Amino acid sequence: MSDTSAFKGKKIAVMVASGFNEEQFLIIQKTILAAEGSYTIISRDIGTTNGWASEKWGLSYPVDQPVSETLAIDFDALIVPGGANQIETLSNDLHVRRILRAFLRENEPVALAGVSSMLLTTIDAAKGRKVAASDADSALLIAAGAEIIDKPTVRDKNLISATSGESGISDLLEMLAQAIKENKKK
Repeated sequence: MSDTSAFKGKKIAVMVASGFNEEQFLIIQKTILAAEGSYTIISRDIGTTNGWASEKWGLSYPVDQPVSETLAIDFDALIVPGGANQIETLSNDLHVRRILRAFLRENEPVALAGVSSMLLTTIDAAKGRKVAASDADSALLIAAGAEIIDKPTVRDKNLISATSGESGISDLLEMLAQAIKENKKK
């Protein structure tokens, strides 16, 4: 069992748009709640946001806070689940970019799962970063200056990235917990 005890009492922002990877989200949700942490779903969607379950729309989840009203300072970490169906929506939203920039600028823990690592290219933050990425996403990240590490999960300071898959997401959450624990010591 992985050590995610650092989530206890922490406030985690989970940023999504309709079409996020529901399987990854459920692993994230279960892990945070099991460690007695709390999460807030932040989204540009109003009211509810919909997951994507394999080949079809999944369940609807209540949006706790709009991205337009979200400040990085209110959270201990940020997680962005994967989901090819959400990436364009997130990439084009100025508030999403602002939030991600703020977390990275302040060296707060950020976990990007699957295709969500592509968000680094939209805010010019890929250069010099080590990231895990699928073959399909690697070319754009490399062109933006990222170094692709051939592992399912990679930690570069407080930026953690993972390719898809349950073990990658579990490792991502364990590395995120470690980053939160180390940030607490500062």
